[in-house]
Amino acid sequence: MSFLVLLLVALILRFTPWRHGFPLDVLGRWTAWVWRVAGRRPIWQRIMLLALPLPLLGLVLWGVHETAYGLVSLALQTCLLFLCVGRTDPMGKLTAPLDEAWLRQDYEAASLLAEQEFGVLGEDSQDLIAAVRGHLVWEACHGYFAPAFWFVLLGPIAAIGYRLAWLAEQQNPDGRESFAAETTHALEWLPIRLMGLGFALVGHFDRTLRAVRDTLTQWDISSKKLARLYVNVALDADAEAGVSPLASARVLLQRTVLVWAVAIAFLVLVG
Repeated sequence: MSFLVLLLVALILRFTPWRHGFPLDVLGRWTAWVWRVAGRRPIWQRIMLLALPLPLLGLVLWGVHETAYGLVSLALQTCLLFLCVGRTDPMGKLTAPLDEAWLRQDYEAASLLAEQEFGVLGEDSQDLIAAVRGHLVWEACHGYFAPAFWFVLLGPIAAIGYRLAWLAEQQNPDGRESFAAETTHALEWLPIRLMGLGFALVGHFDRTLRAVRDTLTQWDISSKKLARLYVNVALDADAEAGVSPLASARVLLQRTVLVWAVAIAFLVLVG
């Protein structure tokens, strides 16, 4: 059922207006409410309140498991995974204004847009391209790949838990010192490296595989830094004439999605 749920979510994202996820950001609103009412309370109280939906959803999934030949469970799991999808569109129009600026060779406008929209800076045009590519891959990691990984591995409750941890990190200004940030870092440790392996298969194999191998056991490197490293070793630095330098990053992500889909389908068949 996991592969079917992933396929349904992918079809919804591809062929409906909901490319930015569920119209109502349920998990985002829940996290914001938790931080508003319990932001000054001890961390364990915030964690318990934030994680309150998880056991309740687990009970609901258990209760409807065999209802209507599993169709209710299929629909519910699809909805839950769809709630975990990021609110951006990294493989679509997230960087459309930047693409337009680069195509008309307005590098000053591109630099300004990158800073305003994504908080990305670059010393020159090549450095800016590398930084924006990294941001694009990081958005895809926490918005698509990490939730899908935990869904396949442990089910929809794990995917919801990851998304809540990521949203809690965005609510906390303390950054890497916060419990939410450490939890998110741990939950992204394996998915971002698997993304790197996917990049190796569809990009520059030797360079990317070497980068993944060199960072495999380095716990302290953030997923954002790894995203920038992996995507830029997998791609050529120079873009083709008349093509946005971000187009190659989107193609790389799309091909990596196909690699993941084939791998998951194979695991379902042999499992």
